[in-house]
Amino acid sequence: MHEYAIAKGIVNVVLSTMEGRDSRVTKVWVKAGVARAIVPEALDFSFDVIKKKHNNMRDSELKLTIVPIQGICNRCGEKFTIEEVIGICPKCNSSNINFSTGNELFVEKIEVEI
Repeated sequence: MHEYAIAKGIVNVVLSTMEGRDSRVTKVWVKAGVARAIVPEALDFSFDVIKKKHNNMRDSELKLTIVPIQGICNRCGEKFTIEEVIGICPKCNSSNINFSTGNELFVEKIEVEI
């Protein structure tokens, strides 16, 4: 379950961002690409367990956006979006493709209550 490690990383980013500030975190927005193979329920559970150890995050909520994989075929030029990690062009079946999105993982925004 790699979601626990990801949740721990998210909490660490939030804590380092909030260092020296006397604010309570209410929401954390995260973007994660499909290629990260994150199970949203497992990430939510892990985040809930970890955040309770930190008073300024105790009541915070995780908002996860899953980013689809977008690719372009180097053979035929087809641009496509897929929901699963498949390295094949849907038009010409070439495996010579580049992906522009779908592998990201970052904290997009942190909402706080002062």
